[in-house]
Amino acid sequence: MENKSSHWAEIYQKDIDKKGGNLPYVLNKINKKKKLINLVKKYADNNIIECGSGTSVVSIYLATLGYNVTAIDIEDNVIKLAKSLAKDYYNTLDNCKPKLNFEKKSIFELGYEEDLFDVAFSNGVLEHFSDDEIIEIIKQQLFTAKTTIVGIPTKYFESKEAKYGNERVLELSYWRKLIKKSGGKIIEEVGMDREPLLKRILNYKKYFKPKPYHLFVVKKNNND
Repeated sequence: MENKSSHWAEIYQKDIDKKGGNLPYVLNKINKKKKLINLVKKYADNNIIECGSGTSVVSIYLATLGYNVTAIDIEDNVIKLAKSLAKDYYNTLDNCKPKLNFEKKSIFELGYEEDLFDVAFSNGVLEHFSDDEIIEIIKQQLFTAKTTIVGIPTKYFESKEAKYGNERVLELSYWRKLIKKSGGKIIEEVGMDREPLLKRILNYKKYFKPKPYHLFVVKKNNND
């Protein structure tokens, strides 16, 4: 995860400890991110990049399926943590030879050639940036990948429920405008639950709100 702060490794570590350690954390996150994983699989043939990868759980899992995966983050400590998660998870698998490459890189300076990747994806990243920054990030991903997938929190959450404190929880219509300004064309949208089922059932006041997380699948808009 790239952000103006430098404490993401500590934040992630607290979540890992809360889940019971590296392996329970990875398994829990894989289960919760099945819709994102399936979307990436739908559009990827081989090369995938995760931009602002944080703990990189989706990348860690996708690499076990035979994809050539690059995970980039700006923080050394976050990359170190992600590598430890990958090691502990891969040690549980037989004959696992994942193609996963971690790189320290800014999401504002990808520097890869055009259409090098089938899919560039991020999840829980863009909501931490300004409009202009979001547009620039998506532009760079659209350049280097044939398909870009963006996952963001929705208005299901109230401001007091912000997990990290600085998320910009915007209307989905506003995200669509930002994606259009970046030169992208949305070809698919998917709602994603990451709240426990019981919590969602009891939260009757939010029945008519969008699902907690939303995924946009974006291609270059060559008509503009």
